[in-house]
Amino acid sequence: MKNKLVFMRRLIFGILFFVVCNSAFSQTKAELGFYGGAAYYMGDINHTYHFYSSSVAIGGIYRYNFNPRYSLRASMLFSGLKGEDKDFKNQYQRNRGASFDTDVVDLSLQAEFNFQPFWSPGKSRTKKLVPYVTAGIGYIAPSSTESSFTIPMGAGFKYNLGGRWTAALEWSFRKTFTDNLDHLDDPHSLNKSNLMHNNDWASFFGIMFSYKLFPDNEECHSYGRFVK
Repeated sequence: MKNKLVFMRRLIFGILFFVVCNSAFSQTKAELGFYGGAAYYMGDINHTYHFYSSSVAIGGIYRYNFNPRYSLRASMLFSGLKGEDKDFKNQYQRNRGASFDTDVVDLSLQAEFNFQPFWSPGKSRTKKLVPYVTAGIGYIAPSSTESSFTIPMGAGFKYNLGGRWTAALEWSFRKTFTDNLDHLDDPHSLNKSNLMHNNDWASFFGIMFSYKLFPDNEECHSYGRFVK
């Protein structure tokens, strides 16, 4: 438990260091934002149903735009995951009667790829509405079950609301490296030779609102005043 807390502190510090450094030196490309939506789990209790027993998910994001196609995003989300065997008709599950309910902190660092150049003032052939995909590396820390590294992946749409505001609708999935988010570590002992096959998943569906910290010409003007 102590090692997990140390790792969490280091990971949070690393993400904050990345945010502060990039905000200080590349203001015109940096965005801060808010995430709101829902989270749910899939595993040994819920095998197939999306949005089963969803919980509210909220958090913050930082996005660094390299160009109209590529971005890097750091996020910290807070939510819950839960499930109960009695919610399903399977007789084995009803007899087992397992359940869990845990709060989670989800940290991730993801690359975003826009299928079309996203809107940027002064640049031609950019679009205000674009589809995108995202993937990266993350860490999920439940309050009462096993923490795990994750592989986050997802897809969505970005839309420029005008000026420096951007909205994004996204559906993403976290592939974990544990089968114990739900306190049921491979209950049938069928997958000991395949660590990935039976692991649990966490999913997030929500909307992000982000704000570009400075106008696109602010950095150039500031630099000009500095060198004079």
